[in-house]
Amino acid sequence: MVDAAVSFTIEKLSEFVTHHVNIRIGVKEGIELLRDELSYLLISVRAVESQQNLPHVRLWTDSVRDVSDQAVIILDRFSAQQEEHAAPEHGSVLDRVQSFFCICKKEANLYDIGKDIESLKEKIIRIKTRRDEFHITDIITATPIVQQRKRTLLRAASFDYKEDVIGFEKDIQTLLAQLDNQDPSLGLISIHGMGGLGKSTLASKLYHSSELSHFKSRAWVCVSEDYDITHVLRKIIKCFEKDEQDLLNKMEEGELLRHLREILLDGDHYLVVIDDIWDIQVWKEIKNAFPDKKNGSRIIITTRNKLVADGVEDTCFVHELSFLSQDESWQLFCKRAKPTPNLEMLGKEMVDKCGGLPLAIVILSGLLLQRRTYKFWSDVKDQLWRKLKGESSEIQELLNLSYDDLSFDTRQCFLYLARYPEDHTIPVFELKLLWIAEEFVEEQDGVDMEDVAEDYVNELINRNMIQIELQTADGQVLACKIHDLVRDLIIERAREHKILGSFDSNKHHPNPIRWLQGQARHAIFNGIGEYFKLLGPNSDNLKLRSLALTTRTARLEVEEIKLMYTRFQYLKVLDLTSVDESEGIPEEIGDLVLLKFLGLMGGPYSGEALVIPPSIAKLKRLQTLRGSDFLYTPYLFPKEICELKELRHIFFKRNLGNMKIVSDQTKLQTVSRIMYKEWCHIDTNNWTNLHALVISEEDYGDKKKEEEEYSLESIANLKSLRTLVLVLGGVISTIRPLSSCKHLNKVVLVCGIKDVAELCFLPDSVTDLTLSLLPDSVTSLTLSFLPDSVTGFTGTTEDPMPILGSLSNLTSLWLINCRTKMVCHADSFPCLQFLKIERARRGLFELQVDDRALPSLRAFTFDASKDMIPLRLASFPRAPDFEEYLWG
Repeated sequence: MVDAAVSFTIEKLSEFVTHHVNIRIGVKEGIELLRDELSYLLISVRAVESQQNLPHVRLWTDSVRDVSDQAVIILDRFSAQQEEHAAPEHGSVLDRVQSFFCICKKEANLYDIGKDIESLKEKIIRIKTRRDEFHITDIITATPIVQQRKRTLLRAASFDYKEDVIGFEKDIQTLLAQLDNQDPSLGLISIHGMGGLGKSTLASKLYHSSELSHFKSRAWVCVSEDYDITHVLRKIIKCFEKDEQDLLNKMEEGELLRHLREILLDGDHYLVVIDDIWDIQVWKEIKNAFPDKKNGSRIIITTRNKLVADGVEDTCFVHELSFLSQDESWQLFCKRAKPTPNLEMLGKEMVDKCGGLPLAIVILSGLLLQRRTYKFWSDVKDQLWRKLKGESSEIQELLNLSYDDLSFDTRQCFLYLARYPEDHTIPVFELKLLWIAEEFVEEQDGVDMEDVAEDYVNELINRNMIQIELQTADGQVLACKIHDLVRDLIIERAREHKILGSFDSNKHHPNPIRWLQGQARHAIFNGIGEYFKLLGPNSDNLKLRSLALTTRTARLEVEEIKLMYTRFQYLKVLDLTSVDESEGIPEEIGDLVLLKFLGLMGGPYSGEALVIPPSIAKLKRLQTLRGSDFLYTPYLFPKEICELKELRHIFFKRNLGNMKIVSDQTKLQTVSRIMYKEWCHIDTNNWTNLHALVISEEDYGDKKKEEEEYSLESIANLKSLRTLVLVLGGVISTIRPLSSCKHLNKVVLVCGIKDVAELCFLPDSVTDLTLSLLPDSVTSLTLSFLPDSVTGFTGTTEDPMPILGSLSNLTSLWLINCRTKMVCHADSFPCLQFLKIERARRGLFELQVDDRALPSLRAFTFDASKDMIPLRLASFPRAPDFEEYLWG
């Protein structure tokens, strides 16, 4: 982590020198010298990166990183000041006077940065001295023996608890059906899941199953992360031929591949387990050694990386190993710990914290078996993860290996998850924007930062480092969670690498300030007042780049808010969206000129609007501006909002109809919500990057609006639009313009439709998109049939199902305020997976479903008595609620 951070700083310093060619010579030379000195130190940092467990090495590398981080902050601060004090270009007398003052300020800034650079150079001299004192250059990187010890430990961990298998019954049944079927072709099975789930144990149960005893030729090899193909091949060959060790040692890779293939061609049908593959390249290098003799041979591969499992072969059967259920977890625990009745409650609480991870449960049960007393079990519960790690190094090693295999960028993103409280559901869209603001993500080869961030999310999911909490029908992850064991690793590593420190006034630490000192980011779970007292008046505020209140906070006083704005002037992220109430936003918000992400708090409980001050115009780097998590706060925007040209995402649940964004804010990707009357004044021809749009009415629900018509002509220009929400009190004249939005896939229509027959233009996969109201990519549609009680006009009474059912690409449908008979005819909705229907308060509603309709349905929600639900749909689970994660 340190070497990558220093490399990033060196790159920043080089860019600064290149782009600021006219800065004072002494300052330029100082920056170049700083860059060169960090480059020399980087060599030593890389040499000892793997020895971070040694205290003096950790201390020394931390000091290098501190200097590196401070250099980046100094450059950012200087660049922001230069932008603020840029001289006017016009030639009037006033402009010339202003230009003179700007030049004076610029010179003062250069003097300040020169002093800062000199201070860092002095620190580097001390670091170089300590390098010699600590004999850093003499320290050897991790030896192959250490790596071998880790691999040996992991192999042993796979079998330590194989006799205590619980919960694999369905997995074994499913996989045995694949292994022992009549298909003569070479069968491939890949098993993937998080480390500690029992992939190797499951493979072992299959390998030793009596039902597969007819496989006389068999081999088992554990690959692990640090593999050597020749070693892997030799191990496999030795399983088939015991007496050729000397000959094998003389063979090169190509000879080994040919030799193994010849053995398998000459032998009977074979069963091979290739355990713990980290890289698909392993399989690609050895797969030609396994011939398909059409005799029913089988190969099982285990991996913790979903991409590896999916990438084996097109014909491979991919099996994801799930966490144990609550009942299965308890059974596994009781099998070994044997709790007495008075200990069962404590035991269940601890087992629940293991989150269904078999390895954690087995180690816990072994620990508690030592002493079955209430006091001992209670002590273990209070310090669960520390006790588990002390009992066994297996969990730590498993998680460490997964972590160490991540790239630098992905590691930073992963460790940033320490900002979230325990058991928190993490909205993926918000997480991506935070990663971008923290500068963990950059554009790559013209790909938007948001899409790069999406790749990082998917990588962590594919590596089973984070868990999917909510997912759309087409596989897009809207929300995720972290296993408690993984979170424990994240918090520890984030603190070690100065990524983030957290504060929780409910947790009683003997020295809580130690958790925050030197950290670049602070997450406050509870007690903002105690947090400020803890920091004291003289803490080093230069390093703090990010501050977040991450759990619901009742109220922030204006003085507390001012203190944040004035004390932490180098913040890039300030997230107060979890705050319920505040009296106002101080003008000092404009002093945070480096901000890229600003999450505002809620306003007064009286419902009064929270006024955003004009000084927000000084936040020239702001990318994301969002309102409180709570619905009841309206916001009043200043006209200066139009000066924020870097703004990419602006989303609020309520505003008072004064969002004065303009056409030249072309980087906007999300706009929520803007009033229709304001939208009409925007020239959308330049908004080619807009992905999500919410348009609403200031006086939505006013009966006077019921006959008003709305035009969507300007939306036709939004060629990148993916999500559209319309909350309007009147009627859309025509929805035909939406056919030009070729990427649109999520639509919410809370409004009247002038002609329901226009729904016939919504195309299926074979219709001509030029004839459509919505393009062929529509995958999620929410259509509202509004009753008189809601809008004052008569809702639609014609059955839309014949038209909607023809949309062959539709996967999710939510119908609100339905008041008539609806019929899903045969062969309708061929791809629909999620259906949600809400009846109107008035009107007779009836739903009929043909036996051949909805062939792909996975979930169904209908707010009616059971006797009104068609029998065929009664057993489906409830459809997930995607509304909260609209932007996903």
